Amino acid sequence: MTHPSLYLHKTDALRKLQNLVARGHARWTGGWIEPKKVQALCLKFADRYGIERSAQQRWRAKAQGEASAHLILWPGEPQQVHWWLVVSPGGGLVVELEQLQDAGRQRIEVTGYELVQMPRQGRAAAWTWRMTAANYQAWEERLKTVIRHHDEPGIQQSLHSLRRTPPFAESRRQAFELGRLAQAEWQRSRRGPCPYDGLFVGWFGRFQAAKTLPVPARGRRKKGA
Repeated sequence: MTHPSLYLHKTDALRKLQNLVARGHARWTGGWIEPKKVQALCLKFADRYGIERSAQQRWRAKAQGEASAHLILWPGEPQQVHWWLVVSPGGGLVVELEQLQDAGRQRIEVTGYELVQMPRQGRAAAWTWRMTAANYQAWEERLKTVIRHHDEPGIQQSLHSLRRTPPFAESRRQAFELGRLAQAEWQRSRRGPCPYDGLFVGWFGRFQAAKTLPVPARGRRKKGA
């Protein structure tokens, strides 16, 4: 039996979504709820859709043509928990009761990032996260503005934030592009070499474990809850 977990960090939640969609759970729905309602949501989805099933139970259900569902939770803002229900091919209650979207057509978006399938030379396309067009454009304007206005604290803060870009293949590439844009803008507007070191955005550690808080999917509700 596997209970849903509350991911403490956005990047871990994004990685889990990426992995599940890549493994075939490409139908989804989602939203956000108050923290006090998380357990009730888990209880409902466990009873209806079997989100706490073991791997063996999921395999048996798949053999019978039933979809498998996983719930991902992330406390993105104070008093707000984001949730995503991702579903594999097949039928069942989750297909009948939820308005599921195809991740390839209706992309999953989280705080300015979107989950997309990108082509790779000589290999099959892969799922990855990238900045949305609006987010990327906002970064371009932000970097140009702070550099042109000689805003030293703004430049430092912008580069610090850019280094914290979620380290997925496509978002890393975009971060490096923005880093090069910042250097080019400095050289153009300040008439000299950029004094800041090249941008570095790390990769995930191969066996890096996500930090989570367990959310019980079963059990009695407290009176008055």
